[in-house]
Formats: sequence, structure tokens, C-alpha cells
Amino acid sequence: MTICTGCGRAFILIKYERCEIMLWFRVPEKIYFKKGCMELALDELKAVYNKKRAFIVTDSELYKNGYTNELEKKLKSIGIQSTVFSNIRPVITLSCIEEGVKAMKLFDTDTVIALGTDKAINTAKLMRVFYEKPDTDLAFLNEHYHSIRNTEEIFSHENRKTQFVVIPVLYGNGSEVMPYAEVIDNNNNYCPIANYSLMPDMCIIDSDYYNGLPEKIGYAPGFNQLAHALFAYSSSFSSEYTNSFAIQAIKNIFEYLPSVYRNGQRNIIAEEKISEASAMAGIAAANTEMSICSVISNALSELFNIDSNVACAIILPRIINSDIIKSEMIRKKFSELAKIIGMNDADGLVSGIEKLKDKCGFQERISKLKEENERAFIFMDEHVFQDYTVRPE
Repeated sequence: MTICTGCGRAFILIKYERCEIMLWFRVPEKIYFKKGCMELALDELKAVYNKKRAFIVTDSELYKNGYTNELEKKLKSIGIQSTVFSNIRPVITLSCIEEGVKAMKLFDTDTVIALGTDKAINTAKLMRVFYEKPDTDLAFLNEHYHSIRNTEEIFSHENRKTQFVVIPVLYGNGSEVMPYAEVIDNNNNYCPIANYSLMPDMCIIDSDYYNGLPEKIGYAPGFNQLAHALFAYSSSFSSEYTNSFAIQAIKNIFEYLPSVYRNGQRNIIAEEKISEASAMAGIAAANTEMSICSVISNALSELFNIDSNVACAIILPRIINSDIIKSEMIRKKFSELAKIIGMNDADGLVSGIEKLKDKCGFQERISKLKEENERAFIFMDEHVFQDYTVRPE
């Protein structure tokens, strides 16, 4: 601001400068991928970081089916003691988090390993936060850390007590590389948390963990990942860096996802491509914003005990259609994306998602969900779609 005088008057000249959104690109320190990479990756915990006590967080179904056996065996062979917490509930609650933190303290944990679905991964993320910073509380986190635009981290990376490792199953769902988590508080309120303190230090994407998954675990992969990538591309925070990951993730999903759903012999190539697409979509979302579709599907999953991937697959085309109707800018972005992946325009992209669901044999529709859960349908119809407003341009 400059003050000028003349003719007995003072004038204030305010200089306006063109401001652009400050962007950044952050990923986990190390990402291992390809079939059988787990053993090599875990060697670093001892050889590089000299870790001694690993706290494994996993889904109860996976634990019952022996999915932690190889992990525990490997840790023992390199001189790291381990214990398993598998009391992961269908709804991630504060009481579950507190139970896990108490167990972590008793075990004197220096490494947290999340092996499983998004439930186990998100639970482990929040357990680690409360373990690293015991004086914080959920209300404070929910109030101050609801957007990754807040670059202040919850706890200091330099003074951390633990190394955080994530090994996803279900071909991943993006959580393995993302700084997001959600929990239901003691008043039954849905509380999403977003902060780079939730970002894993190491991600291990090993397709050996996709074989013989329990039916409850291995259902409907792919659509949450697709939502992450689509909305990362259309985000006002997108960049050339995030777009490159989003585009490749979308291409992989459209090309390889139907092969994952086919019965019979496993398609290892397709499994690896979808697991890599999950991480790429998650990286794109981690550096833009959480997709509204994923937020809504996660909320529906927590509140009404619906599989989040199922909810996402059902509502994804409708939300994209709502976006492109309400915003010419977003229509233009989706049309641009559609042409890159071999479709005509934004409307063709919506049709392409519906066709992808059919190719996967995914017949669930809003009408079926209504029959199974009237309350969830009313919630979606009245609040998700009627009240849904497009993000600011």
C-alpha cells in the first residue's frame, strides 16, 4: 500500500498482484511394488532404521485366515518382535482407537504396520497419531485438521517415535498413500481428518496378498480408486504432476478391472495393474483433495454398514453427472479427460463408467440398495444428490 498526496488530499494506492494457489507434491518416503516385494522392503526396518517392536493392525477376517502369518514370520527372522491388533470393527470408532493406543503403549511400539483394507489402514493411522501425540483429542483434530491445505502437521516428523508401514489388500484403495482418515466419535458423529502426519512412511504393494481373500474383504475393488483419480483430475488444485498419476490410474482401471472380476484362474498382471492404479489414484488425491464421492461413500459405509466400494460404484456416475451439469468448467475438464482415455466427451465418460460396472458384473443399483436399506437410500436421495453443490471454480 502506498500513500500519495496532491492537491491537499491524500490518496491510498493499493497494488493488486496476481496470486496463484500454492501447490505441492508429497508422497510416502518409500513405495515398494511388484509381486513378492514385501520381504525386501521389511529388511529395511532392521537394517536401516534398527526397529525392534512392530505393532501390526489388521482386519479380523484377515487375521482369522492367516494373512499375518508370513508377516510375523518375516519380522521374527530379522529380529523384530511383533504383536497383532485385529479388533477392527465395521465402523471405526474412537473407543477402538483408544483400545489400540493402550495396547501400543504396553508393547512399547516403535513400528506400526497396517495390513488390510481401508478400515485397518485408517484405524492404524489414527492410532499412531494418538500414540505420537497423547495430549491431543478428536474434537481438536476434527476442527483444525479437516483439509490438507493446512500444512501444519499434527506431530513433528523429526521427533516421531514410530515408523509407519502400510501393506494394502483389496488391490489397495488409495488409503495406503493418502493423508486421510475418518472415525465416528462418541456422539456418533462422522469425523474426517486430513493431515500429512497421517501419511505412511513406507508403502508395500505386494499382489501376493490378493490371493484367496475372504468374500467380505475382496468385494468390489476399483471404484473408489476410480473416484479418487477422476476428482483429482477435475480438482481446482490439480497440476501436471497429479494429472499424470490420475490419467494412468484411470487407464489402468478401465483396461484391467474387468479381468479382476472374472471367475477362474487369477490374472496376476491385472491384479498388479489395479493395485498400482490404486496407489497412483491415491497419490493424485493426496495432493489435490479428497473426492466428494469417496467422502460420501465412506460416510454411508460408516453410518449404514454398507460396503464403501459398493456405495461408491453406485453413486459415482450420478455425482459426476451432477458436476458436469452444474459447472461448465468441470464439464470441460471431464471432456478433456474423456478424450485422453479414448471417449468422446463428459457424457461419454459417465456412460463409460456404467459400462465398466456392467463388464465387472456389478449389477448393484440405487433401486437394489433401496430394497436392502431404505434409510440409506433416503439419506442419499435427500442429502447427497439434492443438497450436493459443486465445488467453487
